[in-house]
Amino acid sequence: MKYAYVHKNLRELNFEEQVVFGSHVLTVLACFAPWFAATPAYETVFWYTGFGGPGFLIGICVFLISLGISLTFIDRLLEKNSIKLPFKWNYLYAAAGIQQIFLIILIWSVLIAIGSSYADHSLRFGIFMAFAVQVCGLVATFLNFQLDKQKEAKAFFQHPEVSKPEPKNDKQ
Repeated sequence: MKYAYVHKNLRELNFEEQVVFGSHVLTVLACFAPWFAATPAYETVFWYTGFGGPGFLIGICVFLISLGISLTFIDRLLEKNSIKLPFKWNYLYAAAGIQQIFLIILIWSVLIAIGSSYADHSLRFGIFMAFAVQVCGLVATFLNFQLDKQKEAKAFFQHPEVSKPEPKNDKQ
């Protein structure tokens, strides 16, 4: 098994990091799912993915941000470690999560405004999935912040290791 270490590295990630990784991978996939469908009067139904329609630029930004975060995880899993940051990874994950939730809400409002000019319109699975997994990823990031703070506090109050003197064996 040439890449057995990838599975080992994935298992070594804590649960919160696995959720963040999974949420960004699912967001990348959600960009390809339908986000909006409309039925103009007397015409056939059409739909937009994250890459089409009036909000294509926002969909591309959401895709690229999630792809970038996913690639940072893949870099760590493959033990390449070519991406170095001067700050903790959680800050990057939190910034990306907040930005993506903001962008998804923005495209949501744009699609609802566009839909009012059609006879029938609906938001579809892709946008709901992207929003839900990003909320889960952001919650997992903040839980990971708390876990890191807890580890730092435990390390601060940990007693130093003191070696015990060996008992003298004075039996003669």
